[in-house]
Amino acid sequence: MLNPNKTTFLLIWPRCFITFIAILELLAVIMFFLTELCSVAANFWTTNVFAGGWCGLVALIHVIALFVTGLCLPGPASAFRAALITMLLFIACAALISFDIVFLIRPTTCILTPSCADNAVSTTIFSYNFRQSFFQTFNSWGPFTSYTESQVKVLCEAIQLGLAGLCFIIGVIYLVIYFECLRKIKKHHQVGPNVPRNNNTPLGPPITPAQIYMSRPPPHPSQQGYMVPPQPAYYAPPPPVQPAYYAPPPPVQPAYYAPPQQYQPAYPR
Repeated sequence: MLNPNKTTFLLIWPRCFITFIAILELLAVIMFFLTELCSVAANFWTTNVFAGGWCGLVALIHVIALFVTGLCLPGPASAFRAALITMLLFIACAALISFDIVFLIRPTTCILTPSCADNAVSTTIFSYNFRQSFFQTFNSWGPFTSYTESQVKVLCEAIQLGLAGLCFIIGVIYLVIYFECLRKIKKHHQVGPNVPRNNNTPLGPPITPAQIYMSRPPPHPSQQGYMVPPQPAYYAPPPPVQPAYYAPPPPVQPAYYAPPQQYQPAYPR
C-alpha cells in the first residue's frame, strides 16, 4: 500500500464532500432504525430478521469513520480505515437487499424459528397489545389510515431497499474518491514535489572558498600534472624626475622721459 505524505494528502483530500456524504448517510441510518421499529411493531415474527437494525448499525460505524476522516482527524490512516469499513458496509447492504427481496416475494416467510408462523397469530401481550397500539398510532396519520399489517411490512421493506441502495452508492463514491486521491499522490511523488522553501529555517554559517577547496578530494597521482611554479612579479623602478626648466625673465628697461621744453614768453621784452 502507498504511504502518502499527510501534508500532500490533505491538499488533495475533499474534506467538505466527505462530510456531506457522511451527513447524507446519517439520515439513512436514522431511517433504517425507524423502519425497522415499524416492521417489528407491525409483526415481530413474520418477514423479520432485523436486517434494518444490524445494517443500520454497520452504516452508523461507517458514518463515524467518514466524520473522522472528513472533520476530526483527516489523514491517510483514517481514510484507509474508512475504506475497510466501506467493504463491510457493502456486505451488510447486500444481505439486507437479499432478505428484503425474499420477503417481498413471500410476505409470510419465517426465518427466526421453526415455530414463528404459530407465534405470529398469538394473542400475548407482546404480540397483540403492542401491535394494536402501534396500528392505532400509525393509522391516525392521514396517508396511512387504511394500512394493514402486510402493507406496513411492504412499505418498510421497500424503504429499506432504497436506503441500502443509497448507502451502497455512497460507499462506491467514497472508494472512487479514495483511490483517485492515492493515484494523484503517487503521480505527485513520481514527478517530484515542489516543496516551498521556508524562509524561517536557519541556513547556518556561510561557506568560505577555503572550505569548498578543502572539501574536494585530492586528485589521483596519475592525474596530477607538472605544476610550474609561478614567476615572481617584476616591478621596474620609476623613471627619474626631470627638473622643470624655466627661462629667466627679460631685463627691466628703464623708463625714458623727455625733458620738458623751456617756456618761451609770448611777448618780447
